[in-house]
Amino acid sequence: MPANRGRKKKGPNVKRSLQSDLARDVENARGWAEIVQIIRDQHQIPDLFTKAGLKRVYLNFDQVIRQLDSTFQKYEDNDEIVGGVVGIYTQMCEDAVLRTKLCENGLLSRLFPLLERDVCRQMALHTLVNIGHHGGTNVHAEIARQAPILVQTLLDHPEEHQTVEHIIVILSHSVGAAVNGDSQAPEMPEIHRSLDMRIILKTTIHHMRQLYASKTLIDHGNQLVFASAMHCSAAFRSEPDLDKFLVAGLKSKNWGLRGSCLGAMIRSYILSTVPDRPALGPAQLIQIFGSAWPPHLLEVMNQYGLSRCQSTQQRGHAMALSDAITGAHSRDHYILGGKLADLTLLTEFSLPATPMFPLSEIIPRCVEALRSRGTAADTNKADILEMKYLIRLQDWDGIKSKAQQFLARNPDSAYTFYALTLRPGSEDGLRAAKKGLKCKENNTTPYLYFQLLRRAIELAADLGVCYFQEYDQHGRMMWEEAIAFLMSALEDSKTFIEQAPPDNPYMMAILHWNIVLTITMEGPNADLKMVEVGLRSGARNKLKISEEISEHLRSPILHTQTYATQMLVVDLNQIMDERLDEQIPPPDFPKKAEDELTAWLNDMSLKRFTCSSATPKVNVKDLWYKQCSWCRNPSAVLRKCSGCESARYCDSQCQKAHWSNHKKECKARIS
Repeated sequence: MPANRGRKKKGPNVKRSLQSDLARDVENARGWAEIVQIIRDQHQIPDLFTKAGLKRVYLNFDQVIRQLDSTFQKYEDNDEIVGGVVGIYTQMCEDAVLRTKLCENGLLSRLFPLLERDVCRQMALHTLVNIGHHGGTNVHAEIARQAPILVQTLLDHPEEHQTVEHIIVILSHSVGAAVNGDSQAPEMPEIHRSLDMRIILKTTIHHMRQLYASKTLIDHGNQLVFASAMHCSAAFRSEPDLDKFLVAGLKSKNWGLRGSCLGAMIRSYILSTVPDRPALGPAQLIQIFGSAWPPHLLEVMNQYGLSRCQSTQQRGHAMALSDAITGAHSRDHYILGGKLADLTLLTEFSLPATPMFPLSEIIPRCVEALRSRGTAADTNKADILEMKYLIRLQDWDGIKSKAQQFLARNPDSAYTFYALTLRPGSEDGLRAAKKGLKCKENNTTPYLYFQLLRRAIELAADLGVCYFQEYDQHGRMMWEEAIAFLMSALEDSKTFIEQAPPDNPYMMAILHWNIVLTITMEGPNADLKMVEVGLRSGARNKLKISEEISEHLRSPILHTQTYATQMLVVDLNQIMDERLDEQIPPPDFPKKAEDELTAWLNDMSLKRFTCSSATPKVNVKDLWYKQCSWCRNPSAVLRKCSGCESARYCDSQCQKAHWSNHKKECKARIS
């Protein structure tokens, strides 16, 4: 007899003497596998685990479905027969074509009422797991509309751990697909508006924190939390336990949980925050420069070197730009173009647009005048000026096209690499930032260096967050690549904070990243003391100074993604000392009464549909091989040195640039 099938609901089928041969045979069956076999034999349904059997069912699909539906309706009060029919549906769902035809034939509408029936619930849920995992947009939408039924089943049966796991897997695939999307809108706006995401997320997280939580449950719960974060941020902010879960997740030993929680926090602020700002405009700096610095801030500036500080230098650049524009009436486009190109390497504000200075007319003439001279120096200036103008226009395709030409002419053009970091596409941008940082000093400036470093931090951090949700072509979770990106971002943030001027307009944003990444990378060992003393004079002390400098420069502190994320992490770390992995048990949870059903279902190879891949074991210290040996760019597609097969490179340019350093080691490894 199948487990949990002893108590039957009252109905017209309670008298055994009146039952048909099918009902009597099912009553005497010794398990679910035998029940399914009896019903298959009754309707002459072939073996569904063979190609020939599936083909026969496909050719006679309408007849098979009529027979099964007739049996389903005739014995609707017999839990074992109904469950057996659903078991056949489950076997048919192994085939993609049959699964689609079953859904089109109304299978989902038959499954959800079965969630109220103790004996049928597991069979129905297992079929929903299969359909939800492989379903397309329409299937996900239909299941997501029934999310209230799934959540109510969770609330009614919290003691059924297999039920809990299945429902969270189903919610992850269906609701996750409905509420995920880009910054414009969720994938399914109408369904998104109808869902009570606060209850869905709160219930999901509650079960993720219990001792019976399996790896499958936790992985799919993570995916649901991550997918929901952007367009369901109100649910996180209105339910304190959700934010606490995210912060506590950063301290987990489980890298997947850490990555999902970090990503969810950042995504949850996308729609409610503003972008990081550029530097103050020239006019503002000239007005502010005459005001006296507070003594403690002046001391900080003097320690760095007042003349090297950005506000000091930017004021000088603003005056030089004003002189260049004032002298533009002479229309010597060669001289003007040279000055603008030089200023482009020194300040963000080298191309002001005014009625008296129409860029669309002046810049092309300046570029042409510089190129006409024919010298390498003038050509490089023309490249820089033309690239700056394309950035101003946000002509990303033009930037890519021109960059190929410019780099072929001058592979050390740091500004061209910087322009490439601004294009959409994080991996190409990060590679460009890392290459730009390795350019020769005579092709860069402190301003440009820190701009490249800033972009390297931002792009690597974004990629790290995204890669925690990615799988490679073999189905392997790409955690190692994700961690390599975060390591790169953290190391570069330390360099930026130590070397950049204290009044750099992006200092605050980089400090926010540094604090969040430090806690994330330390995981179980993280505490606020690390960011108090982790850098010279402490990251949080530097952040306080940066905020005071911003206030002195009359530049408001903006509510950006990194600002909001850092505030949440720091505030909750101050009031809680919780680590989620202390509440998460080993993958195996206690055996339940439904083991016989679970074993039969698993025999159908459905295990591969429930994310059964092993959690990758990550040794952070060994992730050096995920970075280019020359430019230190973290990447999932690095090329090995053909000689020693130890060094790894982005491309042949990086390999050539590194050869003088690598040659001795390479030959030693080969010999």
